[in-house]
Amino acid sequence: MQTGNTMLRPSEHWFWTYCAQKDRLLLDISNEAQYCSPYSAAQLAYKPQQQPLSIAEAQAFWHMDDSLQQLDIAPAVRLELCLSGLSAFFMQQQAHKSWYFQQGTGCDAKQFDLVILRGLSNQYALVLNAETDCVTCLLLGDISTLAGKHLVRLNVVRVLRNRISRFKVDAAYRYTA
Repeated sequence: MQTGNTMLRPSEHWFWTYCAQKDRLLLDISNEAQYCSPYSAAQLAYKPQQQPLSIAEAQAFWHMDDSLQQLDIAPAVRLELCLSGLSAFFMQQQAHKSWYFQQGTGCDAKQFDLVILRGLSNQYALVLNAETDCVTCLLLGDISTLAGKHLVRLNVVRVLRNRISRFKVDAAYRYTA
């Protein structure tokens, strides 16, 4: 989904669709390209049909991309994370899963900030929604929870703010062109 060294750019020609055959939320990017989200009908609040990408979604895409550039990850991976983040906005609101994670340092994370979740292992997460007491995050990698449950990359979790820790940029982890 990358052309040369340029990442795909959101377009008014992109459309959200739910595919019953694949049981997945899809983003039609062009006649030749389609993004298949990891989210099934059971996870969705509703199933869109030919719903164009909105200006707000395009702005969210760029905010996510800006935040993710703090990590040393390939542009194709960054694109997948941005598209997964956009797809997650179609999901039903979840109950928080704070007991899966250690108490963090707490932080005033805002939408699209990077944070750290700590279970039996640590993982970066992208804040998709920031409420007064909770944040909803997209996991950027796999994590083992305190309960021994393994949550995979691209899972969306909602946790109390006291379970997140501030992401600190380390020069060794910054993405450089």
